[in-house]
Amino acid sequence: MSKKNNKGTKRKAHEFDLQREKAEAEKRASKLAKKHQAGVKKLKKNKGVRIRKGVVIKGIKVVDAESKAKVKSVLAKAAKARAKAKMDIDDAAAQPVKRTKKARASSKNSRDKDTMDVQ
Repeated sequence: MSKKNNKGTKRKAHEFDLQREKAEAEKRASKLAKKHQAGVKKLKKNKGVRIRKGVVIKGIKVVDAESKAKVKSVLAKAAKARAKAKMDIDDAAAQPVKRTKKARASSKNSRDKDTMDVQ
């Protein structure tokens, strides 16, 4: 029997491979857990609307930095007003829930009992 076909050597190599794969999987899992428990998370900032030169927004033409600032302030006021209106709607009484299923027709016995109670 040649050295290449030695079953004992192949078995040991296979066991070693399994052991190494298991150790690598544990390392990967520990690294992933460590990554998830990492410290400070950076928040993604919303850059907002890009206002280009020459655009007319709400009747104001953007020509320079001054007009751009004016447009931004107008848009900010509009956004605040929208948010306030949304808050007013949320504070108002809740809308009645629409029923999707029809109520089941009451039985004859229960109808008779109801009429007896009323009279």
